[in-house]
Amino acid sequence: MWIPPTCSGPTTALARRQQNRSYGAVMILAAGCIFFSGTALAQTTLPTALTAAPIPKVRIIEWDLPVDADASPGAMVIDSQGDDQNRIWFLTRVGGPPRVYRMDFPKSFMKFDARWTRWDLSDAALFTGGLRRIRPSRDRRFIVARTVTTLERIDTKKCTVSTQTCERTVWTDQPDNLISGVTAGDLSDVAVDDWNSIFTSHTPVGDPTASYIQKLTPGANGAAPTVTRWIVGGGAGLCQSVFFEGPCIAGIDIHPYNGNLVYYSEAGSNSVAELNTSPNSNKVRRWSLDLLSEKCDCSAIFGPRQLHIDRGGKVWLVTGSGHVVSLDPSTSRMTAHQMPAGGAADPFGVAPDDDIVGYTNAEANRVGMMVPHGQAFYVPPSEPVLVLHPPADVNVSTPEQANFFSSTVGPVGKTVMGNTKTDPDGTTFVEALIDMGIDKPNDSSMPIGITPARGKAEGTFFYAVGQNGSAANRVGFVRFAIKERVKHPRDDDDRDDGCNCEDHWHDSHDHATKGDDDDDSIPNEQDSPTARENVARGDATPLAAGATADQSMVASPTTLALIAIAEADNPTAQIGIDVFNSMGLLMARSVPALGIAIAQVALPSAGTYTWRVRNYGSAPINYTPTSIVREPDLIPDVAP
Repeated sequence: MWIPPTCSGPTTALARRQQNRSYGAVMILAAGCIFFSGTALAQTTLPTALTAAPIPKVRIIEWDLPVDADASPGAMVIDSQGDDQNRIWFLTRVGGPPRVYRMDFPKSFMKFDARWTRWDLSDAALFTGGLRRIRPSRDRRFIVARTVTTLERIDTKKCTVSTQTCERTVWTDQPDNLISGVTAGDLSDVAVDDWNSIFTSHTPVGDPTASYIQKLTPGANGAAPTVTRWIVGGGAGLCQSVFFEGPCIAGIDIHPYNGNLVYYSEAGSNSVAELNTSPNSNKVRRWSLDLLSEKCDCSAIFGPRQLHIDRGGKVWLVTGSGHVVSLDPSTSRMTAHQMPAGGAADPFGVAPDDDIVGYTNAEANRVGMMVPHGQAFYVPPSEPVLVLHPPADVNVSTPEQANFFSSTVGPVGKTVMGNTKTDPDGTTFVEALIDMGIDKPNDSSMPIGITPARGKAEGTFFYAVGQNGSAANRVGFVRFAIKERVKHPRDDDDRDDGCNCEDHWHDSHDHATKGDDDDDSIPNEQDSPTARENVARGDATPLAAGATADQSMVASPTTLALIAIAEADNPTAQIGIDVFNSMGLLMARSVPALGIAIAQVALPSAGTYTWRVRNYGSAPINYTPTSIVREPDLIPDVAP
């Protein structure tokens, strides 16, 4: 059995934090030292600001899955960009062996049990000791996990029910991470493209100049994979941990519209980097976080960690300095937002969700949501640099059999303390302090993985609880109140998440005063309780007197209704809407109205529809367009 070496003489800060955390396994420092932790649970200190005013409440729901020689849920993702609605995947970090889990949830979380299924990773994953990241493939068949020395793939469609096993493939691609006398160097995130090629980053034996981005394309029928490594340097794959909360995660992701562009965290150069894998390019360019610190005149930004790209192509990442950072690669404009805990934050996960961004702060035991505003700064990228991309060989196992097991688990609703902060630039943070129960104590701490709950409203997230006092693999769900209008609200139709409570589960959101009983940012009058509304809001747009402007929306074969709304900034402005089908035939017309116009087409034929806003007044106005496509609600009441 391999036993990692230990280091002596930890710093005062390190020693103090070691007393506050228990990981149940090896903890790895980027500098190369490995420590074993104690058993005490950390507790968050109540912020002074919360003691001077009524304590905000946040409702959470948590599920305790049984521990079977594995523990500490870490990485977490939604399935296939959320196409499967209430389904998540997560990975336990330690154990013999660690495991991949899938959870399917009912429409109303508090009414029915959730179903979970787990698959074993290989025995080679026994000493991983840290965070691994998983991503389900686009066809929902394969699950890929990063361990210290291996990449492992579970084929969820190639299973034998009688033996309760599924096929597992193991590629040993980082053996240098576990050599006697050399400590584990890094653990990166995982990205999977549309062809199921797997991208990771790594710094061999701690040498930043040898850092590479790896693309592994599995061979058919157990054949050897095709492996390419771009030698990018800069410490790709390394992750600087400020408070030594265990190995943080080095981010990597693929652009949603251009599969040749790979974005990753580069700790050695303190940058966000872009690798263009096109055969005609093979070049890297970088955006410096040091330069962003100078541009925004804010506290030093350093230590890029996990990153994700939102559906608009913007890169979001968290840093060891406690910032949430964005990068628009098309314009090279960046933003930086300091978390409420400031430099004391220790973020692990980031989860962009259209208008908002979720994150976890393991040091302060917080799950948070940010509604970003403020100035974006132009940060010029470095000149593109040509990098080598030699092929490489990795060891691949013969197909193995991974045990799987499935069962159900019930929800536990809880109320915890909240925290809010609004920056001078208008950016709002809302946080749940998951270890500070209001009605009764809660023993959850060290939240790590986080992902949007795409089957619920914006402002809802699943999170992984890295540590709890109940000897369980615990995951949670949180719903944050969004106090401003968002452009991409998601229908929910579940006011209290299924809680049959004497008091309404989310009264603290003040939804009753804004006519939105189910907290999904869709007004009651356009929100059918038996269907699902897909909403898109535009920006305020000028419209001259007597002029018209066109918008569009698309009906599918199952669409129940199309609803067009135009709201003027002047409540006395007279506006109207006409809706035309793809043949140019008038399908609906609103009467001229003051301030707001609404037109609806019931049971439309499939196709693209144009809706035309007209300013009937004699003065120019600004109007905000909203398109609503109503579809049947296909989320089951009971988890499959």
